[in-house]
Amino acid sequence: MDTSNGEAVTAEVALDLILGQLPLTKKTSTVALQEAIGRITATAITAPINVPSFRNSAMDGYTFTHNADSAAQFESGSLVFKEAGVSLAGHPFESSFDEDECIRITTGAMLPDQANTIIIKEDTQVIESSSGRMIRPLRYPGIGEYVRDIGSNIRMGQTLCEAGCKITPAVCGLLASAGISTVEIVAPLKVSLLSTGDELSDPEQALSPGKIHDANRYFLRALLSSANVEIDDLGIVGDSLESLTTALDRAMQSDILISSGGVSVGEADMLRKALSSSGQLQLWKILMKPGKPLTFGELHSGTRLFGLPGNPVSAMVTFTVFVAPAIRHMLGMPPQTQMLLKASCQDNLVKQPGRMELQRGIMMTMQDGTLGVKSTGQQDSHILSSLAAADCLIKLPLESAGAKIGDDVYIIPLSDNGF
Repeated sequence: MDTSNGEAVTAEVALDLILGQLPLTKKTSTVALQEAIGRITATAITAPINVPSFRNSAMDGYTFTHNADSAAQFESGSLVFKEAGVSLAGHPFESSFDEDECIRITTGAMLPDQANTIIIKEDTQVIESSSGRMIRPLRYPGIGEYVRDIGSNIRMGQTLCEAGCKITPAVCGLLASAGISTVEIVAPLKVSLLSTGDELSDPEQALSPGKIHDANRYFLRALLSSANVEIDDLGIVGDSLESLTTALDRAMQSDILISSGGVSVGEADMLRKALSSSGQLQLWKILMKPGKPLTFGELHSGTRLFGLPGNPVSAMVTFTVFVAPAIRHMLGMPPQTQMLLKASCQDNLVKQPGRMELQRGIMMTMQDGTLGVKSTGQQDSHILSSLAAADCLIKLPLESAGAKIGDDVYIIPLSDNGF
């Protein structure tokens, strides 16, 4: 569907069109487990062993053979075990013992073969006698109590993580516990990043008349820092066909090019002109505020292009709605369901029907324990300070006319922007 003729589409339609045209990256590599934190698995990983691989104790106590005779003795008040040995973590008791004997055991230690139950030490009375140490149960445990069975944590052959799984610290620990020391991961995507506009200067440069500092590349780099990407920062590109064409040629070595600015219909917007000889594009008007204009296309090299609006808040919102899901898709990660929380609106929110609107908000806990949200103030797409103060976006539907104090609204928490 080519909407460069000016037809406006919803954000959902635009995202479906984008994802339907994106390839999965095919480059993989094998790395040591400790180097895989934060990376994406290329294949499903299954457990080569049972965890635990032996029966062990969940608590410090005494292990014995639970049977009808011992149960009857406990009921009559005559049950006393003789301590016949000790099983420590890493140092198992490997001899046999009689049914009237027990083995002192520590947490994580292996159970002897004939033992099937553990009574914790808090539920015992220790009696020192001339014939040895005697243990009287004060409570008779159920059979198998406090015993960790073989494979009770992980079963051999069990899928530990699917392809497209992000290796978090917890996943890393899970894999290590199963004896996995290397992981095949998806190679990072190479992402080129640029800002367009003769009016832009980097933050370290003094501003001359008519100039503004470039914020977009800096927060886009920060948004990408938690993704599996390698960034090629192309810097600020002026509003000339020659400079943009040169930047596009360099970006052809990347998987994705993200530009900000130069995607509307102004005379100085050269991106579309430069793309006419370097690739193909689709220009959408999105029924969304902020973030109405969006360019998506493909360079002749196969590089996917996302042309974001120049206003900082619009650039951030379109990145979150479109670019982050696209990167997840290309890395083989599963789609991420957008988290929507119901909150009580604490401000009057102004909106015109006709576009879905994402206003910046601050979450709070109300006196009754429910969730509330208030506006960060002015919502113009150039006011970055209101975004910096926000911890959520207030989602107002297409035909909504805003919200009043006390109305229920839905909010999207701002966390790691989809990675």
